[in-house]
Amino acid sequence: MASGDIINNSRSNSYICGTQVYILSDFCSKEMNELTGNLGNLIFSLPEHPIYRMSGKLTSPYDTRNIKNPIIDIFIDSAGGSSSELQNLSTLLNIAKSRGAIIRTTVLSRAFSCGSLLAIQGTPGFRIMAHDARNLIHFGSASFSISNPDDLDIRTQQVAAHKKIVLDKYKIYAKIPQKKLDKMMRCESGYLTANECIEYGLCDWIISERGKLISMADIKQKTK
Repeated sequence: MASGDIINNSRSNSYICGTQVYILSDFCSKEMNELTGNLGNLIFSLPEHPIYRMSGKLTSPYDTRNIKNPIIDIFIDSAGGSSSELQNLSTLLNIAKSRGAIIRTTVLSRAFSCGSLLAIQGTPGFRIMAHDARNLIHFGSASFSISNPDDLDIRTQQVAAHKKIVLDKYKIYAKIPQKKLDKMMRCESGYLTANECIEYGLCDWIISERGKLISMADIKQKTK
């Protein structure tokens, strides 16, 4: 794939350009099927390296002069969507990590629902948010039809399994206190500012209006 090639035959709002992946739509089959396939092609076209492990304190997610691992950039502005489409992308990104790629995520404006879960799965130290961006964490909603009482039990179990997957993702990739996490999930209004996201470990850097990168250490120093 040439560095400037735009892969977007379906003309959806989500596309790939070189090693940059733009998620600028909802997570639905119409928008994501082509992108998912092209992302897989991109991952297996990159050179394979040992799994990246951050050594020392990262001074900038863009200073990669001493890093040989390939980098895939994921830019996100999404209101959410289908968890199955998210799972497809998440699995591919885990494959990329296993092949030594660094996943650098940037929340441009909205990382709601599935967008939030995708944003936090970037490589630690490489997760960025615009200073005025927002994140929404919640369980989401489920709808289904049943033809007999047994179906209801099965669907209920599936919903419970989905909720566990969502909770486990936030426990792995963030550090939100359990009581706060449970409350936000239940009330379906878990909107977080960039400052709250960096405090709770959903991102590592905030980029300011003037392009300054702010870390959690910078925020703590400023409040002293």
